[in-house]
Amino acid sequence: MVLIATEVRWQDRRFELPMERILLSEQLGFDAVFTAGGYGCEELVGLGYIASQAKRLKLGTRLTEVTGRAPAMAAMAFQTLNHLTGGDRVICGVGSASPVACEGLQGKPWGKPVARMRDFVAILRQAFAGEALDHQGTEWAAPYRGPGNLGIHPSTIGLDIISPIPIVVAAAGPQMTRLAAEIGDGWMPPGWAPGILPKMAPLLEEGFAKASSLKTLDNFQIWAHVDMNVHDDVRVAMRPFKEYVVTWSQMQRPFMEARGYPDLASSLEVIIAEAAAAGAADGAEARVMTGLPMLDEPYWQRALDAVPDEYVDEGWLVGPVDRIRRRVEPWLDCGLTGLIVRYGQQMNHDRNIENLDAFRAVAAAAGRAPANF
Repeated sequence: MVLIATEVRWQDRRFELPMERILLSEQLGFDAVFTAGGYGCEELVGLGYIASQAKRLKLGTRLTEVTGRAPAMAAMAFQTLNHLTGGDRVICGVGSASPVACEGLQGKPWGKPVARMRDFVAILRQAFAGEALDHQGTEWAAPYRGPGNLGIHPSTIGLDIISPIPIVVAAAGPQMTRLAAEIGDGWMPPGWAPGILPKMAPLLEEGFAKASSLKTLDNFQIWAHVDMNVHDDVRVAMRPFKEYVVTWSQMQRPFMEARGYPDLASSLEVIIAEAAAAGAADGAEARVMTGLPMLDEPYWQRALDAVPDEYVDEGWLVGPVDRIRRRVEPWLDCGLTGLIVRYGQQMNHDRNIENLDAFRAVAAAAGRAPANF
């Protein structure tokens, strides 16, 4: 049975936790809640507050950036949360952030993301096992052995190990996806749609073959997300997700191709290149941080028009609540360990007014609660 979860937005300028929805989801039989770190809120602070209110939900990050804090500090935070919640409720989702976040906000060189993820997870594993931290990587190391080091011996983080904490790696490109399968307990892809797993499985199998323990799709977690938008007009409900597709088209390209839309990926690449040549394009993260279009008109509209309705309808949940109830069913039987449902626009800083009936519909489709709960 696939697990179901919700997620807390990171985009809002005024950060507040949607506790009505989170507590309702717990009553409806949802299994987990995830927080997301971004250009503003920090993900573990919110999880701590949620843990004081929700007594059963698993608590995960989607994601903690491996550029922003030392792995030992991340391990301490996750183990502290694990102790506070009695064990077996914490999911450690980690990801690579981005050059803008890494160099622009965190003051770290972007370096080599794949090597950094390998180093970070290696140290996390030692910490989560109660071992002394002793890993000399190229991007992260413990203890410090560089110039001027004091010769400090490897240390543990000093908390008892009360339960395992799974490490789930967010990955988009082929190299990082293989690495997620090799070193992670699971994978968080940035895009998904029912039917995509057979296309992505070969990459995961390549990673499994390099793992230090026996891994298969049967014992490897895959947590994907799907966004919902309730509106009587299906095409109106699609619009914000077309904006999402255009803005993140480069990161999403492997998933567009796996879903059978290589022409869409190529068309958006051409439009964005033309806009860049004309000085009419900003980076995707400029779009997210400022709320401005990534492309100036008329390139923006051309790009939106290039995204087929079918592509959005297959990868998002849009329209009236009854329609969402029907269309979520394939998501619950497509090889996922867990489905994280989010609500509303992801590409601006405006507060979303969530339609809680959509969450009720997902719970009902998953067999967790009656539709009229």
